[in-house]
Amino acid sequence: MDFKLNGDTLTIYLEGEFNSYSAEPIENEINKIIKSNNFKKLVFDLEMLRYISSAGLRVFVKLKQQYDISIINASLEVYDIFQMTGFTSIMNIKKALRKIDLKHAEVIGDGFFSTVYRLDKDTIVKVFNRTSDPDQIERELRLAKEAFVSGIPTAISFDIVQVGNKLGVCFEMLDCMSLKTAVQTHLDRLQEYLNKYAALLKKINTTECLNPAIPDIKKFYYEKLEKIKPNLDDKHYLKAKQLLDSLEDRKTFVHGDCHFKNIMVQHDELLLIDMDTLSVGHPIFELAAIYAPYCAFNEDDPGNSERFFGIKEEDAKKLYDSLLNIYFGKDDPVVKEKIRLVAYIHMVWWNRVNEPSNNKRLEGCRNRLYELLDKYDDLDIGI
Repeated sequence: MDFKLNGDTLTIYLEGEFNSYSAEPIENEINKIIKSNNFKKLVFDLEMLRYISSAGLRVFVKLKQQYDISIINASLEVYDIFQMTGFTSIMNIKKALRKIDLKHAEVIGDGFFSTVYRLDKDTIVKVFNRTSDPDQIERELRLAKEAFVSGIPTAISFDIVQVGNKLGVCFEMLDCMSLKTAVQTHLDRLQEYLNKYAALLKKINTTECLNPAIPDIKKFYYEKLEKIKPNLDDKHYLKAKQLLDSLEDRKTFVHGDCHFKNIMVQHDELLLIDMDTLSVGHPIFELAAIYAPYCAFNEDDPGNSERFFGIKEEDAKKLYDSLLNIYFGKDDPVVKEKIRLVAYIHMVWWNRVNEPSNNKRLEGCRNRLYELLDKYDDLDIGI
């Protein structure tokens, strides 16, 4: 039996069979390891454990009464035993992740935080580029489930997988492509796709969320504002806070990153696959969030949209403007400027967190934020 002490976490690796014949010697060895180490968390890695009986389960019950226990890498067979006996409701037990190889898989979408591959004709895989925390991914899946049961068109996930040293999520998606690819492939249908895109945003922003556990995006913007406070003068910091204060609190959904690389097209229906930013709040936060990738990043980094979306800067701006015109049913420059104001709070925060050395973008976004803060005394956009 092997073990590893990492900080205050002691991990013990079990193998073979944990049954009535082996339970006593295994328990004795576990106790010996426990007594020889100082730790706060006790983790059992069951990757090499083939079977566990009631005798092995009783050992875990005794240990649970004394220690903070987690179980990881349980095979499907072992996990089923834990589940059938009710252990999954009293202990933190994680299944072993299925390992998949995407060496020859087709990339059908990519973004800053993830890349989407087609695994086979029925399945796509979203691989996370910037997180290896299964708990964070499971949180996103819970948010996706909440959106789905609320009636928002969301792709159904069914498995968290291991892709090399990264994690991914499998979705059942037949004959799908990203909305970005659909727009580029079928330019003659651009207006149709824009109408569907605006309708999707409306659906998200008018659907009430009854789950109090879904985060409030306005609170997140308060946190963003506090984070960038050292980058703002007192006058403009206070003005920004006052404007956020003035926004009506709402319990309708906000996707928070609804650009066309995070939307899939399946049988002409638009489905969301990226839900880690799902929250509730005022629709202005939704529209500000998509101003950033379509327009704001280009302002201090020309060509950004070509690198990120594969479309020219002027086309990205036209797409965004047309989308808002459909969303509001009119072209309202004042509304668009108020949305930009909120977008620049996000942009200054994004730059400070992700690219703190990019002073050109930080100063550019801050100066545009100042200009709009001096111009407007409310964030009323008529919805």
